[in-house]
Amino acid sequence: MKTLSKWIDQVYRIYHRYRNILKIIDSKVSTKIVIKSVLFSLLISLLIVLIPVLVTVNLFIYNKLDLILSFVLLFILTSWGFLFFHFYYTLLKSYETELEHVNVKLPKLIEGTSVSFFLFVLGIIVVSVIF
Repeated sequence: MKTLSKWIDQVYRIYHRYRNILKIIDSKVSTKIVIKSVLFSLLISLLIVLIPVLVTVNLFIYNKLDLILSFVLLFILTSWGFLFFHFYYTLLKSYETELEHVNVKLPKLIEGTSVSFFLFVLGIIVVSVIF
């Protein structure tokens, strides 16, 4: 029981650190900067992911590789979540100079993990329906 309570306490501390970092970011950033960061990070991450996705989709003409290629697309889809949040927080720090000394590693990891997990579950459902 002690290890379970230690683990719960650790998760609770990480959650409070994450929440405090988000409060600091929200207090220093305006809506205009957030919209600009979201749009440009979407553009950058989609342009980076576009080439491997197009190459993988073109390889679907080989019938024996369908399952492997679908898992490659699933991997690219889940890595896109991390890529998006990396560029989002990098652009946010570059647009707002007051955030230079704020450590945004924890929000990157938590938000990237949650989005990637959701996309992974959605991708597994689609792959299981198709095959």
